[in-house]
Amino acid sequence: MNTIVEKLREAYCLDGVAQPTILCNCSENQEEYDQQRQIFNRRFQFMPAAIVLCVTTEQVSVVVRFTRRHALTLRVRSGGHDHEGECSGTDTILLDLSKMNEVKIDPARGITHIQPGTSFQNLTTKLADDDVMIPHGTCGTVCIAGYTMGGGWGPWTRKHGMCCESVIGATLVLGDGTIRKLSMDGDLDERELLWAIKGGGGFSYGIVTELVIKTFELPFEMIKFQIEWNKRCYIPENKVFAIRDSTPIPTLTILQAWEVVVASTDPAANQLVGTNLKIAAKHHVPEDAPFNPHTVGHNCVMYGYWEGDENSLREFIRQRFESAGGYTFAPICDHDKAGSKYKHLQRYGEHLMSSWDRYSAHNMNQLKQGLEGTPFPPDEDQPGPHKITSRLADAQGLGEEGHYKLLESLTSPLVLPGNEGLDLFTYITLGAITGNYYQHVITPEQKTKSAFPYKDKLFTIQYQTWWNETEEQKKEGQNNHVYTRINRALDWMDVCRDYDIPNTSGAFISFKDSSVPTRTYFDKSYEDLVKIKQAHVKDPDNQFRSRKTII
Repeated sequence: MNTIVEKLREAYCLDGVAQPTILCNCSENQEEYDQQRQIFNRRFQFMPAAIVLCVTTEQVSVVVRFTRRHALTLRVRSGGHDHEGECSGTDTILLDLSKMNEVKIDPARGITHIQPGTSFQNLTTKLADDDVMIPHGTCGTVCIAGYTMGGGWGPWTRKHGMCCESVIGATLVLGDGTIRKLSMDGDLDERELLWAIKGGGGFSYGIVTELVIKTFELPFEMIKFQIEWNKRCYIPENKVFAIRDSTPIPTLTILQAWEVVVASTDPAANQLVGTNLKIAAKHHVPEDAPFNPHTVGHNCVMYGYWEGDENSLREFIRQRFESAGGYTFAPICDHDKAGSKYKHLQRYGEHLMSSWDRYSAHNMNQLKQGLEGTPFPPDEDQPGPHKITSRLADAQGLGEEGHYKLLESLTSPLVLPGNEGLDLFTYITLGAITGNYYQHVITPEQKTKSAFPYKDKLFTIQYQTWWNETEEQKKEGQNNHVYTRINRALDWMDVCRDYDIPNTSGAFISFKDSSVPTRTYFDKSYEDLVKIKQAHVKDPDNQFRSRKTII
């Protein structure tokens, strides 16, 4: 038996706390250990010394006190979606909160109590059954805690803000194992700690074992939709995907039209409660032909949540995007037209739009077979190796030169032809922030309501590279052709991270890149967050530490 595990079990006995499941790298539970040690980003393969699957706050407190007493490295995981793998580590004590997944809804007070291991697939379905919702994300397997502490962008952001803006309370385990209930009506240190976990990043300020979040009533009618430009087809003889039209719609036209909509204060535009725009990178060798931002065309997909009926959505698209050229339109209604109250036709959480975040391996395989891809493909949020980095567009928008440079970064010799055929995807997603909630003039209350520092930005810019998604390639491991291309794709990420794009700045902590300086992620909130960490967290040895924690 692992000595650390023995000591940890002894600690639970001495404290009189029920012992959780504890796994280690030993023969008696090797298969379960190997399964539980995996995180979402398969680029990282960690071997924790022990995995502790807690189900109560008191069990969490024991782990914190134990690691502090024995000077052991602690990591905390709920859904395991940290893009840089900071939710785990080799030779660490991994505190796993995935079994803490209770949800209590209080419709009368308009709040919900949510434990940290609650996934959006389950959470949003439960909320929708009561005709309420919170500002959730797009990936069903993401859990509430890390998402919210990073800010919490999603398809409701334009109307309801980042999810962190709706947090009104929490239960937190501090560095000495103390359990604190935080509320907006608490004393100064409670209020400051609550402010810090609302967008100040995960792990730094304590371990959250419950969030209290305000809910909003679901609209009577809501439509999820997508518009695609420059659709691709598969060319079997060359094993590449290519844009079907010989004269594609210039990406610049699409990008400009989308940005105008996001920045608009027109009431009709505010029916678009959330949206993003996904643009695929493409191969281009400058020596062969000069880059022309006015003619270059990329595959583009716009996703949106629309509060209104189908006729109003079609009119909105006609007015705002007709000039951008041809598109496909596929509404999905999540309401029962015969009912007097919103009732989703299918489980809400099973129809979150993971395609907002990733290109669909399902659709690419459909195209390989000569079939059409489907809107909102039935892909699950499957784990896979990947790399992500980010920046944000300033309030005034990218401007002419910013548009040119963004498109230039997406048009590169480092993006090899044929990548998609091997399930290697390189692209950006632009996620709208500005809308009703963060409309151009931020109120004093909104400025101080959360630690999320980028309330005044127009949208996020998330560069992404994913690979090895198919089951066949997963079985092959390193022995498949995609691994001859990974280094160049990751080089493209490094180039994009440092690309000189006017009217962009900052970075979004939920799209973590360990090479981005920590201050950049927290900007104007950084100094206050450091002071709160030092003053209130009771963690003098900085046990609550990973590469991108506040200190």
